Amino acid sequence: MPTALLLGASGQRNPGDDALGEAFGAALPGWRTLVATSPPAVARALVSSDALVVAGGTVFNTLHPGAGRRPLSLLRGTVALLGAARVLGKPRAMVGVGAGVLDSATSRRLARALVLQSDLLVLRDEESADVLAAAGAPTPFRVGADAAWTLLEPPPRGPRAPGGPIVVALGGPAGDGSLPAHLAAALAPLVEAGHDVRLQPWDVSADLALGEAVSERLPRRLPLLGAPANLPEARRLFTEAGLVVGLRFHALVAAAAAGTRFVAYGHEPKQAGLARRLCQRAVGTGESSAVLTRAILDAFERPAPSRATVEWQIEAAQAGMQLLRVLLAGGNSPAEDEIEGLPFSPAS
Repeated sequence: MPTALLLGASGQRNPGDDALGEAFGAALPGWRTLVATSPPAVARALVSSDALVVAGGTVFNTLHPGAGRRPLSLLRGTVALLGAARVLGKPRAMVGVGAGVLDSATSRRLARALVLQSDLLVLRDEESADVLAAAGAPTPFRVGADAAWTLLEPPPRGPRAPGGPIVVALGGPAGDGSLPAHLAAALAPLVEAGHDVRLQPWDVSADLALGEAVSERLPRRLPLLGAPANLPEARRLFTEAGLVVGLRFHALVAAAAAGTRFVAYGHEPKQAGLARRLCQRAVGTGESSAVLTRAILDAFERPAPSRATVEWQIEAAQAGMQLLRVLLAGGNSPAEDEIEGLPFSPAS
C-alpha cells in the first residue's frame, strides 16, 4: 500500500485541525496516510513515503509573534520539504490551503517558490488567490474549499426552532494580550441586555485561559462549554444555537453546516472569505468592540447560510480531493472522467 505523508496541524487536540487529517485520510482509499510532527521524523517519513501532501491550513503565511516560532519558519520549512520531495521524484500536492500575511519581500519570494514547487495547488478561497497574486506568484489558481467540508452534511431541511444561545467559539493568535478585553467589551452589552451568551473553547490547551480572562471582565461569569470532540459533533451542537461568533475558522464551517447564523471574528482573510461565501457578517480584530457588538445584533436579522451554499462548499472540497487522487494515481484515476474541475482566480 503506498504512503502519503501529510503536512498539517492535525494531532494537536483541536477539532478543526484534526478534521483536516481525517478528511484527507478518508479521501485517499488505498493509501496509508502518515502524519509526522518533529523535523527529524518528517525527514525520515519523506524518504519512505510515496507522495507529499500539504493537507490544508494557512501555509502561505508569516507567523504571529506569539506563535513561539520564527516568522518565516513555516514558509521556509514547507519550501524545503517540497523541494526535497521534488528531488526524490515524489508527487507534491497542496490542497485546501490558504494565504495570510505576506508583508515582506522574503515572505513573498518564499510564497512564489512554494507555488512553483507544487504539482497540484488548490486554494481554500479567492482571498488567498488575491494574496498570492499580489505577491507575484504566477496566476491563475484553482480555488476549491477547505477539506473539512467533506466530513459534514448540509443543514437539515425544514424550519428551525427559534431562539438559542449565542455561542462564542474561542481562539486567536497566541500571545495576543489585547484579545480578552476587546472581546469582553463587545459581549458586555449583550450580557447586560439579558442575552444567553456562552463561551466554547476549541483548543483546550490554549482557549480555556482565554475564556476565563473574558468571563472575569463581564458583568456576570458566563458558562464555559466543553470543547467539541470533532467537527460533526460541533455541527450537532450548533443546530441548537441561535448564533455563533467564531474566532475559529472551523467553528464557522460547523455553524454553516448546522444552518446557524454566524459572525466571523478573526485576524486572517480566511474568516472573512468564508463569511463572504456564505453571506454572513465578518469583523476583523482591528475593528472596535462596538463594531463587533453591532455585527452580532445585525446578524440576527440576516438569513442563515443556505443549504445550497453549503452544498457548494462540500462539492468544491470534494472536487479538490478528486484532483488529488488523479495526481497520486499518475493521471489514471477511474474517477478522472467524472471531475468537473474547479474555478480559477483571479479571472484573466
